[in-house]
Amino acid sequence: MKVLVLAFRAAIFSSSLIFGGLEARSIAAETRKAEPTTIGIDHAHLLLAPYVWKRSGSGPAARAEAAMPGAYLKAHFQASSSIELIVDGTSNRGCPASSMPVVEYSIDEGAFHVVPLTRTDQVYRLPIAAGLAAEKPHRIELYFRAADLTKNRWSASMAHLRIAGLMLDAGGSLLPYPVRPRKAIGFGDSITEGVGADGLFTSWQSLGVNNARGTWLPIVCGALNCEYGQLGSGGQGMTRTIHLPPLPETWDHYDPITSRLTNRMLLPEPDYVFCSMGTNDFDKDITADYTRWLTAMRKACPHTRFFCLVPPLGVHQTEVAAAVAARNQAGDAHVYLIDIGPLQVAFRSGHGATQLAFDGVHPSGYGHALLGTRIAVEVQKILCETK
Repeated sequence: MKVLVLAFRAAIFSSSLIFGGLEARSIAAETRKAEPTTIGIDHAHLLLAPYVWKRSGSGPAARAEAAMPGAYLKAHFQASSSIELIVDGTSNRGCPASSMPVVEYSIDEGAFHVVPLTRTDQVYRLPIAAGLAAEKPHRIELYFRAADLTKNRWSASMAHLRIAGLMLDAGGSLLPYPVRPRKAIGFGDSITEGVGADGLFTSWQSLGVNNARGTWLPIVCGALNCEYGQLGSGGQGMTRTIHLPPLPETWDHYDPITSRLTNRMLLPEPDYVFCSMGTNDFDKDITADYTRWLTAMRKACPHTRFFCLVPPLGVHQTEVAAAVAARNQAGDAHVYLIDIGPLQVAFRSGHGATQLAFDGVHPSGYGHALLGTRIAVEVQKILCETK
């Protein structure tokens, strides 16, 4: 009898070990299932603004880095009640707090929320949204809103935005994001960057009034149904070197060492190229450099339509027109002049605030809306007349 009792106890003990082990393995499996889903920045369903994100690495090491405000990321996700942005803060090491990049985001076409970045130590997760209905799909639009110009934007990453991807709940995934059928790239200076769009600009270390998304270029590209690359940088000119080399020396590069071209071509080839340069060239004659830039870009974009904008102050109107005429006379019929005409009287440099600009130069949100509308109408007229 004693032997039977001992055998029975041993069987119970053995069973408890087996079932206990199964329970432990089950808990471990559930723990693994509960791990959040990482979406790398190279995921095929992420929509990134064309032409502006410098890509590097693959898998967990993949990164996308933007030097100039206006770069955007869009995603359509499901089965997740939260979403976080994975930021590589190591690019911002040494950047003062007042000079850190500023992003803004919208969930499901809701209001935009502005967030200045603060960390420079490592790759980290920036909370975007929580408490979403996991049974429904959601959308995120995220924009690089503003950045410091004076922290060596062209050759250093200190004020850049570098991202590694998104973080979703366990089981979360991406759906394809609808892509607009056309592509455009826009070059410009601080006006195209969105400096002073939301208020009087006073310092590159006070970025709250800068808003790249609120400028003329997104308005025009929305009207033309384009995905777009926004490359406006304060202080840049067509001829003069201030904070950046002039446009003919930078348009084909992300930075001094990384080309934007593939086999000397801008790919995918944009449908439209916009240029609003010249305000920073002061008393320089920009005709030759403007023509040189158009000639170089035509080689990289054989079928693209180019729209050359007279700056809001009306400066260099005759020189921009001369560059366009030179290309037309060379047989390039798809280069066009856009003059904002009647709006110029509402921009007056050195005379303080006007109806369309807090400082007389940089358009307000209202100024950008009128400017973008005017440009879009003129472009659509040209497209209708030249089909």
